[in-house]
Amino acid sequence: MIQLVVDSTAALPKDFLADHANIHVIPLFISINGEYVPENEATIEQVIEYSESTKKAVSTSQPSTGDFLKMFESIPAEDPIIVICLTSGVSGTYNGAVLAARQSGRKNISVINSRTTAIGMMEIVEDALEFIDKGLSFEEVSERLLESASLLRTTFTVPTLDYLRRGGRVGKAAGLIGSILKIKPVIYLNDNNEVDVLAKVRTEKKAAAAMIDYLHKNSPCKRIGIVHIENEEGGRALQARVQEEYPDVEVTLTTGTPVLASYLGPGLTGIIFESAK
Repeated sequence: MIQLVVDSTAALPKDFLADHANIHVIPLFISINGEYVPENEATIEQVIEYSESTKKAVSTSQPSTGDFLKMFESIPAEDPIIVICLTSGVSGTYNGAVLAARQSGRKNISVINSRTTAIGMMEIVEDALEFIDKGLSFEEVSERLLESASLLRTTFTVPTLDYLRRGGRVGKAAGLIGSILKIKPVIYLNDNNEVDVLAKVRTEKKAAAAMIDYLHKNSPCKRIGIVHIENEEGGRALQARVQEEYPDVEVTLTTGTPVLASYLGPGLTGIIFESAK
């Protein structure tokens, strides 16, 4: 059976994991009180409290080569493995998984750069399960997941770029830092999988409009997910607005994870969707 290894930033629900024995979660790590712990043992609140009080980035760590190898070794040698990682644009997890796959000596491991995170990774996992249920081969599933990843679009707005700046992940959005007090940035992952500027606006309403306009330009859409970090009210408002414009597509609302909070900070709302073209 094809086995799926997914990193913890996908935030896969516990009941979902309980229903799918072939899905395995490998955690990223986050520094809490000077000690690295698996992401699922930390909270977003702890991340925000530390970063706000110290004005420093909360340190995170990708799974080590040894962590990946241990995971691979726990899976029967005859079972193919597909690893799904958060975007390489903000983390080295994908590159680490590729290295571990090479070192494992197994020929039946493929590693997918999701080019997104959170609900976007969940969508790739759902695609994988669908393809497996249809009886597609390991090679066919891997190929189709690469295509799914290429169709994912990620955009979000944050009250400040401070968290991206502190963590060194600001990318092409660096030019906004000097004028951040007057601008509410709308960020996206561009075609080169880089953190980039989608729009420069001054209000949350205009930021939402810019994200929805990006959604329109990439429609039709197979699935649409709204994500938030410590901003449920904003997330629900964005969800309702998008659902009204796309009544035939399920629009879900989920939250980020502690690692994503360390990268992006509180107040985030975003739209992650799979374009049908």
